[in-house]
Amino acid sequence: MATEPDTTKPEPRTTNCPDCGAGSGNFHIDGCDVARCTHTTNECNTRWTGRWTGETECVEYGFVIDLGPGTKPLPDLNRLYAERNWDPAQQRMVRRTT
Repeated sequence: MATEPDTTKPEPRTTNCPDCGAGSGNFHIDGCDVARCTHTTNECNTRWTGRWTGETECVEYGFVIDLGPGTKPLPDLNRLYAERNWDPAQQRMVRRTT
């Protein structure tokens, strides 16, 4: 019996970063538009994981857009960036503290 794919986790891409070309597990180059650290510091310390920054957190927080039957939900990155903050130490989007 075939099993349904797990749609609760975004699948890692096998390609390099689409902006700077960093391979999976390698640091983005300084100035890369995909790396979140580019927006918070002058030096990049973020590694390309094969996923866009925030995809994993969107699934974790339930920030997904359901496109209907037979389709995979999309990460709602707009909501994530509106409601969460980037934590450079953890290299991920985290709940805001008030």
